[in-house]
Amino acid sequence: MNAGLLAGVVAIVAAALLTPPTRRFAIAIGAVDAPGGRRIHSNIVPRLGGVAIVAAYLMAVAVCLAVGALRGAIFDWSALWAFLGGGVLIAVTGAADDIRALGAKKKLSAQCLVATLAWFGGARVEPIIFIPGLGPIDFGLVISYLATLIWIVAFINAINLVDGLDGLAGGVVFFATATNLVVALVTGNTLAAALNAALGGAVLGFLFYNFNPATIFMGDTGSMFLGYALGTAALMTGRQKESTLASLLVPVIALGVPFTDTLLAMVRRVVGRRSVFAADRQHLHHRLMDLGLTHKRAVLTLYACSIVLCFAALAAALGRDWQVGAAITGAVVTLIGVVRFAGYFELALMKRQGRSELLSGGTDVLRRGLPSLIVGAESVSTASEVWAALERLLEAGEFVYAEYCPEGETALWRWERKESGGRMEGKLVEAAFPVRVFPGSREGTLRFGCTAAASHLPPQIEVLLQIVADSVEAALVRMNLRAPGSLLRAVSGAGE
Repeated sequence: MNAGLLAGVVAIVAAALLTPPTRRFAIAIGAVDAPGGRRIHSNIVPRLGGVAIVAAYLMAVAVCLAVGALRGAIFDWSALWAFLGGGVLIAVTGAADDIRALGAKKKLSAQCLVATLAWFGGARVEPIIFIPGLGPIDFGLVISYLATLIWIVAFINAINLVDGLDGLAGGVVFFATATNLVVALVTGNTLAAALNAALGGAVLGFLFYNFNPATIFMGDTGSMFLGYALGTAALMTGRQKESTLASLLVPVIALGVPFTDTLLAMVRRVVGRRSVFAADRQHLHHRLMDLGLTHKRAVLTLYACSIVLCFAALAAALGRDWQVGAAITGAVVTLIGVVRFAGYFELALMKRQGRSELLSGGTDVLRRGLPSLIVGAESVSTASEVWAALERLLEAGEFVYAEYCPEGETALWRWERKESGGRMEGKLVEAAFPVRVFPGSREGTLRFGCTAAASHLPPQIEVLLQIVADSVEAALVRMNLRAPGSLLRAVSGAGE
């Protein structure tokens, strides 16, 4: 019997039969996802569905080996055993995380371990790569190991991160395995056909229970195993053995959606000065739902994108040189369209503009000078010291004048910049804030005159000036509570 057909049928049936008892087991041990936070679902849903996927996959491969369906296939047995052993290890790691969270660093360590095991077993990025126009280039074993490590870890985390909606990760993986299966059948790669059919069948059998509304999640057990199986099998069985750069792009194109989402997540977290392991709710599927798409439509939209990318991957794998280039171009355009539709470009532009304004000019001066003013205001004992601390802040910024006026009276304190030296540019804008000097007293007004590019101050400067006014008020109130009999002298600084 054809190895691919046998593996696919066994995997579908096994996954469909194993998922219900796996669901009951997950509920019994408390391996469930409660709603809330970044989670989309509104009910408690059991995890550990990946156990059924892994078991179905291993059963399908075992049946193919037992009946001799892989007879005649050319492969390295040590690589196959290392591949399967690594799959079991990463699945056990995922299951442990589903039952009791392990933490990102422990999971990353396990991912590096299985990638190392795969490399020693022979599933690796070959050290000699043929680059069109340059010919074969030998990068050496060290680069081969590092590239293999990055490759496998990237596949694992790409699938793990995209597993955020019912059926999304499973569907994306199914389309990718279908693409790999077609390539394997066309090129006569029996082992690749069996492994991809087994993985696709296991996912399809599980999707009966995982598509929206899901009754079970695959959890890290499933998502990490799927990423590992896809990435490592591509190195062990794919056209990568022909040592062509184009062949390395085929699985990457087929999984363009999760890889793009992973790259955006890393950039987003680095720009935001957060750990790359920090979770958030800004993935592609979250953004699509924020735009108003329903849960199911967001998944179907990303399915459609994945199908387009899979056709591009087929063209890259089986087409001529110009067709490979056209396929890669089409894949890039598709991904840009999805990212653009999801609003990432506008978000990035807004963040960049906001951050640029926040870290430049008068805003930066206020931001840096505020701590000194707040700390200094805590220890002052006279009004003169309050105004002196404020004046030091004003001198460093783009302020023209400042004054404090009790209600209906002339200014008790005023500061003016003595020399502009031609440095002050822009329009003169005034901002006023109410300030009390004693509980229950009438409000006075603290005014700031400063230059701005427009006829109004940027919102971030207004917020910072409000904090300045609050700090001055707190210092004056505290000082006057200590000596209420000298309220006027304390406020005006007269006679000090």
